[in-house]
Amino acid sequence: MLETRHRNMAIAAVILTAAWSGAALAQAPKYTRSTKVEVKVKQTDRTKPKEAAPKKVEARPELTADDFIAIEGQVADIRSQQTELLEQLIEDTPDDEPNEKADLLYRLADLHAQKQRYWRFIGMDLYPKIEKAKKGKKGALEKEQKTAFETAKKAMLDAVKVYKKIADNPAYKNYPDMDKTLFYFAYTLSSGKYMKEARIVYQRLIQDYPQSVYIPEAYLAFADYFFQQNSLANAEQFYDKVLQFPKASVYNYAKYMKGWVYLNLDRAQEALEIFFDVSQATKGKKKEETLNRASKKDYVRAYAEVGKAQTALKSFQRVDKGYAFDMEQILGDIYLEQGKAEKAVYFFRELITEKPKDKRVCEWQNNVVHSMITAGDDQHKAEAIETLVKHYVSLRDKKVLPKENLAECREEAEGITSEMAKLWHNEANKTLNFETLGLVDRLYTLFLESFPDSPEYGEIQYYAAELLWARAQGEKNGRLATELWERAANAFTAVVESGKVEGKQLKDSAYATVLAWKNALQVDPRTKQPPIPTEKELEKIPEPQPIPEREAKMLSAFDVYIKYIKDPKDKDLVEMKFLKGRMYWRYNHYEEAIPIFEDIIETHLDHEDSEASINILLDILIRTKKFSQMVALGDKLLANDKYLADRDELKERLEANKAKSMRDAVEQLREEAKKSGDFEQYVACGKGYLEIFNRDPEGAKSDEVLYNAGVCFEEGHSIGAAINMFKQLIERFKDSNSAKRAIARLGFNYGRIAWYDKAAEQFEEYARRFSAEEDSLKAASDAVFYRKGTGEDELAIKDTELFVKKYKDKVKEASAALYSMTAIYEKQGKSDEVVKHLQRYLGQYGNKGGVDRKVIAYQKIGQILWDQSCPVKGVNGACVKITRERSTVQRKKKKRGGVDLPLQCGPESKIKLVVVPRDAKKMKAAKDAFNAAIKAYQGGGEVPGEGDEKATSAALMIRSFAAAKFELANERYESFLTLAFPTKLDFDKTKPKVVEKSTKRFLDYIGQKEKLGLAAEEAYKAIVAITGGGAHYAIASAARAGQVWQNFSDQLYTAEIPQEVRSGEFAEDKVDAFCDELATQATPLEDRSVKAFDACLKTSTDLNWFNEWSQLCERELGQIRPQDYPTASEVRPPSDNVAPVIDLEPAVTVKDLEGTP
Repeated sequence: MLETRHRNMAIAAVILTAAWSGAALAQAPKYTRSTKVEVKVKQTDRTKPKEAAPKKVEARPELTADDFIAIEGQVADIRSQQTELLEQLIEDTPDDEPNEKADLLYRLADLHAQKQRYWRFIGMDLYPKIEKAKKGKKGALEKEQKTAFETAKKAMLDAVKVYKKIADNPAYKNYPDMDKTLFYFAYTLSSGKYMKEARIVYQRLIQDYPQSVYIPEAYLAFADYFFQQNSLANAEQFYDKVLQFPKASVYNYAKYMKGWVYLNLDRAQEALEIFFDVSQATKGKKKEETLNRASKKDYVRAYAEVGKAQTALKSFQRVDKGYAFDMEQILGDIYLEQGKAEKAVYFFRELITEKPKDKRVCEWQNNVVHSMITAGDDQHKAEAIETLVKHYVSLRDKKVLPKENLAECREEAEGITSEMAKLWHNEANKTLNFETLGLVDRLYTLFLESFPDSPEYGEIQYYAAELLWARAQGEKNGRLATELWERAANAFTAVVESGKVEGKQLKDSAYATVLAWKNALQVDPRTKQPPIPTEKELEKIPEPQPIPEREAKMLSAFDVYIKYIKDPKDKDLVEMKFLKGRMYWRYNHYEEAIPIFEDIIETHLDHEDSEASINILLDILIRTKKFSQMVALGDKLLANDKYLADRDELKERLEANKAKSMRDAVEQLREEAKKSGDFEQYVACGKGYLEIFNRDPEGAKSDEVLYNAGVCFEEGHSIGAAINMFKQLIERFKDSNSAKRAIARLGFNYGRIAWYDKAAEQFEEYARRFSAEEDSLKAASDAVFYRKGTGEDELAIKDTELFVKKYKDKVKEASAALYSMTAIYEKQGKSDEVVKHLQRYLGQYGNKGGVDRKVIAYQKIGQILWDQSCPVKGVNGACVKITRERSTVQRKKKKRGGVDLPLQCGPESKIKLVVVPRDAKKMKAAKDAFNAAIKAYQGGGEVPGEGDEKATSAALMIRSFAAAKFELANERYESFLTLAFPTKLDFDKTKPKVVEKSTKRFLDYIGQKEKLGLAAEEAYKAIVAITGGGAHYAIASAARAGQVWQNFSDQLYTAEIPQEVRSGEFAEDKVDAFCDELATQATPLEDRSVKAFDACLKTSTDLNWFNEWSQLCERELGQIRPQDYPTASEVRPPSDNVAPVIDLEPAVTVKDLEGTP
């Protein structure tokens, strides 16, 4: 190692000396470029001063009299059948009934008027749809609207003709509703814009019917006409006439319009008072909501003429406290419209102060901006714009504005900032006014910070950079000039990196970046030579050192240049790369330096800096221990004879480094693979070792190299290659320690590819030849494992016997191996061999191999003997046989009308179980084994193993404990079944003594049977309570409890009716009496069975365990009480009655062999 370190130090010193043969850049002078830039901008209304609106207000509000005149009749389309029917009625009505005829004519006119209003409404409703419609659909909507208006006009003319017919016919002069007819005649004419004709009719109404309720509406028509004609005095006169009718529906409207008259006459104070009165008179009236709102808005309009800004809020609160804030906003809008900028600014700032989170806050600040543009200086304009943008950014980040309001806010803020900055930029280009340049700089900076996703971002970014260049170039103060050059360099760098400009702007920006940095920095890009590393320094990778600020900025300049200059023949491009890489090298930023020098070597090998780049790269790779890259670099350069022709020293350095780096690289790769678990890295490690072996197959440690290659292939899951390596090793170096380990490795890898007999052979050989080795026990155990897995039972038994014999002192392993043979005999179906083997196990290791195996072994012995004690197949574990299958039909009592009487009370399909006697000797032996299992469990003891393995073993032990208790409980169950129903019972009431005797026998039977049943039930209930692994037998026991009472009930129903009961006089009555008595006893028993089966299902659900016993409970409940327990088995997945672990006797645990030499 010491020799290697000295050698590395010598190589590093030579490399460092050679690295400084490259050329250096001269100190850059101050660079200039053309900065004439024309900023593209078109001024819009956003930045134009707002012209004041004319003082005199001549327009009228949007409200019209139509909104307040109470019109009778519906607004509806009229079918032609309706008008035709009325026309026929009119024609059929004689002239000597003028009032009736006039009334029919009025109704006809009203139908036409309704139709006119309906179609006019349809046409008006289409305006917003047409405005929003796409080009292709707009034409169809306009055509539809034209049809609607034409239909409305025709209906209007039809109505007018009918009204005129009534009004002009002297025969109808006494028509009671003539004033109403004249009003609607005039109203319909005005709706069709026949104003002159309408006024004539209104005049007639006023003259002929001065007491009509329609007089106010007639006067209003003249008032509105004169207002529209700007004949304000006449308008006022007629509005006053309307106001003579305070109960008229148009009273408040007329008063409101009088306020407008005063507003147009410059009598704003009087208008203010009228609007106040109307707002108060209409407050809370739903029908006049629009008038109330309009009067409040126009109150503000009047206030703008006579009121003071400072007292406005108080005045507005007097009108409507809840609407006062909105009135303030309206006043601000009016001031803005009138060009009263100072007042507008005051109000909109007040609004913002009062409600800074209001959705209109951007709109208010935008109005402040427009006011400032109208009346403020440039400084105030810039401040207002900045405030607008800040409002937008704050509201955007807090997400408090509705989406549409935020979008509008952004549009205004972004647009006005961009436009004003560009306008001022062009102005400053002409005037060279430094104050204006500063304002432009502020707005450009504001825009770039606030709208990074703007389509204009790249353009503004470019203009901002050009502005800084112009300022730097014109600055005379050296310190300030340096600051401006740095700002310009950063700005142009940002333009290039953002990727939002193209073509000439992109090229200019990239070039300007380099020039600006050269002007700003007086840094010599040549760096000092780093010191030659000491022996201690080579042991660890040097930490990167901070790069000084100015050098870091120079690196940024190199980056921009390298990115911009794409021509590989450019004379400065390689130099820029080299200087950048060398600066990183000087400050130990090796990861950044490596790809730079690799690029120079790859693409610029003919450049004068290439050899210096190679030497620096070699130095970096040595310091950073990147041996694989060192090998790759050596291979590549050593293959280039032309390049190395005159570079003998470099060639010698490359060859020396490659030999050492190969071993270092593969060992490093192996360590990395261990950390990452990457299979590909392991395979690469194997190939690396194999390459080293092939370079010198007879080397001193070639066996280790070959073994390591196999291990790496094995860890990389390249099993075929691993097997090949280990076989080669055994053949070539059969007496080496590596070959010995390779035998076990070979067995392990055969196992991984499921070549189990080969695996077993290798493990058997290893265990036989190297039994003294620590891992020979594991190899022997694995041999057993694989022989069992391949079904080679005899070989597995042989290996196991050998294992137990050889490692008998290792109780844990030997007991596990011996116990595992049980599975072989079970698989072969050799029950007697299983019993014999387990008895042998208990004799040798019963008290040493773990309490779990002891309990399981006794239970297995007991189970086999218990099953053998029954000479028949049995039913559900009980030694019984069925003489009749159970029917699913419920028992019904039915009156019999003939002489054929039943042999039993229940259906013939009721099951009958016959208990078959067990072999007494085997049953006793089985019970002894069960009791031994129970005793072993209850005696406690440690279950071997840890974690999941231990938990599984414990669960299997508990299952066996429960199984033993279940089978012992089954003995009680069979005793219960054995007790037969008494024969020759007679409950004929005509024989009292016989009945008494039969009753005693019957009740004795019932009592004894119930006692046996309770004893069995009690035994089963104890098993239900077992947890931790006894779920299967808990459910089975719960089911068995149900079977007890079910069998009891069935025995009653299936009991044979005595012959003397079924014969003789009154046989039918005697049978009924007999069966009634049995039913009295059987019914509660059946109820108990239902309760028990239901508890069985609940136990199954609680334990989340479903097996054949839970299915039995479900099936029995469905047969006994189908209406309460419908069978669900059709929709349930197949039963899961398999234990979580099915390998009850695992072989000795197999662990991966360690393979590091």
